[in-house]
Amino acid sequence: MNEEYITERAMVFVDGNNLYHCLKEKGWRTWTDIGLLAERLVGNRNLVHTYYYNAPPPGSKPHTEKGNAYLSRVKRTPNLTFCSSWLQPTRKADEYGVYQSYREKGCDTAIATDMVSLAANDEYDTAIIVASDGDYAPVAKALRGYDKFVEVVYFPGRKPFIMESYALMRAFRPGYAVPYDYSERPPRMTIGKSRKKSHRRNQRRR
Repeated sequence: MNEEYITERAMVFVDGNNLYHCLKEKGWRTWTDIGLLAERLVGNRNLVHTYYYNAPPPGSKPHTEKGNAYLSRVKRTPNLTFCSSWLQPTRKADEYGVYQSYREKGCDTAIATDMVSLAANDEYDTAIIVASDGDYAPVAKALRGYDKFVEVVYFPGRKPFIMESYALMRAFRPGYAVPYDYSERPPRMTIGKSRKKSHRRNQRRR
């Protein structure tokens, strides 16, 4: 085995919002174990650290509760730094009328800043970006000045072709998306489900 490959230092930068929507678009499980994802992307190289960027979902609806529970799991991942972005309210319109939506802010800038500052401090050799986004092309180009290598993990059908000139392109595989063990979710959510099942069983017996 190549010793130089083993000692290569890799950092993983995950655009959480982009990852979630790409997984959902493909119909794959969205609650991905970020620690395992990073390990599979790095392979035999030295995983120095993982940076995960996302914004807490707004409101207090059930799907928001699930999203917050997932982000709590991500924060407990060893050797990972959770970087919070924010959601800016915006109004959109379709055939049914006007509705409120949200646009994530601060994620692209945070990823770019971290990649460059960490490269300047020589803390990694290879940066692995998990995002189907061509906005990172200027960053990948700039990292050449620090003698750093960039890999982009994109989703099929959403390949950022502009990145091809500056990075190695890797298609995201379904096997990368390993979900967290749902049995380890916060007790509040698990108990709620068990009560519903118990209530249904009691109704059947009656």
